[in-house]
Amino acid sequence: MKKLFLSAFIAFLGSLSITHAGSGFELTVKIHGYPEGETVRLGRHFGTQTLLVPDTAVFDARRGVFVFRRDEPLQGGMYMLVSHQNFPAEFIVDQYQHFSMELRYPEFGADVVFTGSPENQTFADLNAATRPLHQRIGELRRQHEAVLEAGGYAVGEQLREINERIQETAESMNQLRIQFMEDNPTHLMTAVFRAQRDIDVPEAPDYIPEDERNNWRYNYFKDNFFTNMDLSESRLLRTPIFHQRLVQYLDRVLVPSPDSLISGIDHLISQVRGNPELFEYVLRYTTDRFMRSQIIGHDAIWVHLVDKYYLTGEAFWVSEATLENFRRHADRARPLLIGNIPKEFWNPDTNAGRPEERFRSVFEATATHRYTVVLFWEPTCGHCRRMMPILRDFYYANREELDFEIFAVCHGCPDLDAWRDYINTNNMTSWINVNGRASNIQYNEYWDVHSVPTIFIIDNQRRIVTRRIDVEQIEPFIRNWNAIHFSD
Repeated sequence: MKKLFLSAFIAFLGSLSITHAGSGFELTVKIHGYPEGETVRLGRHFGTQTLLVPDTAVFDARRGVFVFRRDEPLQGGMYMLVSHQNFPAEFIVDQYQHFSMELRYPEFGADVVFTGSPENQTFADLNAATRPLHQRIGELRRQHEAVLEAGGYAVGEQLREINERIQETAESMNQLRIQFMEDNPTHLMTAVFRAQRDIDVPEAPDYIPEDERNNWRYNYFKDNFFTNMDLSESRLLRTPIFHQRLVQYLDRVLVPSPDSLISGIDHLISQVRGNPELFEYVLRYTTDRFMRSQIIGHDAIWVHLVDKYYLTGEAFWVSEATLENFRRHADRARPLLIGNIPKEFWNPDTNAGRPEERFRSVFEATATHRYTVVLFWEPTCGHCRRMMPILRDFYYANREELDFEIFAVCHGCPDLDAWRDYINTNNMTSWINVNGRASNIQYNEYWDVHSVPTIFIIDNQRRIVTRRIDVEQIEPFIRNWNAIHFSD
């Protein structure tokens, strides 16, 4: 399932539609000093990807230039020249689709000359103006490090002066950008520069209690994080900025709990609904990200996204076959989400295969204990054999204090005598042992058990409180859960 979605996501990255208006695209590139026989390709930004436009430049030997030519114009965004040298020659394709650029190998980022593309030349002029300021800041930071390393009684004053000069230089750069944005309101880089700016968070209103003001300011920042980004602007997808801000929002702005992430993603999706490209990108990326996540509880996020957006028909790009695949996997995952009650199953106890065998429920201990550790294991599994002594010692030392029982399912144990011998030899008779050879249901499907060892912890209400944890994590998890949910 994860591979299927990932392949679909990659296909999406490579399937950008091309506008069929205008007179196509033509870029002529002259690279002074470029190695003879080398080819050049055209690449574009998209999310985290650098994707190749499906064309290789034709070398015009008479003029000594590479020529990229397409019948259709390219979508607006940031593009680059690509070769095995990986040189960073970036430029803008937007309103002007017939232009040339001249540059020198190997200093590709400096002194590029554009002809027929005012938007590129304007941005190149800005870069030329800010380049010495960037260099100045780099020099000042090296001075800062040298002063720190040297030390001395005047170090504080020296550092203050250097920091002031850094701030002054950075402000000069900022003023150049502000002037650029005022002079070029529709320029792609104007949208990028605005999107890079954090919002100004006001002080909380007077009616907000003092102890709630920081929380108010955080919520304001979270809810308005994308205010400076024009979410109707599809060109931002073809720059690094949109994906950078999206990842920052998920990783550093939202509280890293499933409920907070779900709420934050829903809020962002509500803001991009009017832009089909951004809507598709956000929904694809978040679904793929949390479907592949190994963090406990993150499966609730992608199941929510499937339920709310895919199964309701909003994911307009998804085929019926893919949609049915999502539905099937979400249906299987939903009962195993944290806080849900999984399907009950019964297995025979250690008298399995004998007349006196008794089937025991996975929920049997929930009536008498706060927690049940449900373990799926096999005596022939090397990892299980290393784990079982740790689990046994933890059980005898903590079962009363932490109020838990173990329900150990021997998953795939055809040799009943060997299984019973292992239990007796390793002093594992005090907890509930059952054999998975017989059951009232296909528990491995309902509990998603396809490898061993697999550990769940359920509470006395039969709800899953965690799953797929290591044996060493059981004690800290239960103690932390108790501190959060049962402390006085």
